[in-house]
Amino acid sequence: MYVEFDEMPDSARVWIFQSTNHIEVEQLEMVSARLLGFLEGWQAHGQSLKASFQVFYERFIVVALDEKSYQATGCSIDKLTHIILSMERDFKLTLLDRMQIAYRDEGLIHTMPMAAFRSALENDELDAETIVFNNLVETKQELKDKWEVPVRNSWHKQMLPVA
Repeated sequence: MYVEFDEMPDSARVWIFQSTNHIEVEQLEMVSARLLGFLEGWQAHGQSLKASFQVFYERFIVVALDEKSYQATGCSIDKLTHIILSMERDFKLTLLDRMQIAYRDEGLIHTMPMAAFRSALENDELDAETIVFNNLVETKQELKDKWEVPVRNSWHKQMLPVA
């Protein structure tokens, strides 16, 4: 059962699917329609799941699930992954490449492969204050508080050169 993203509790579980490129308006419309249809019927063991989504910065698709209503199961999460895979294929997007790091540079959002990101930190092209997107956050509250953070406050800090 779909509900508005703003109505989801802060404890809602989130999944973040990061596009390696800006998602064009036409693609956003198709993504939104596909996700809305999917979430309206998303179930676990025959129970409707109270879920939502929002697209941030025309690059990040965030799906939220209120697990107080009913918890996701392996099969229901597989179905979510399947719909994301179908959108990758149908809309020519890359949404599941976890080796891409998203960060801000001069206000713009960029992505680069993890190895290149590590090199940019080592070469002082980026530093501990660079804002990164921590896509490992697990709840809507963490999305608000810990998603866009400096490298030094994220799991990315393990890539910082040792001084």
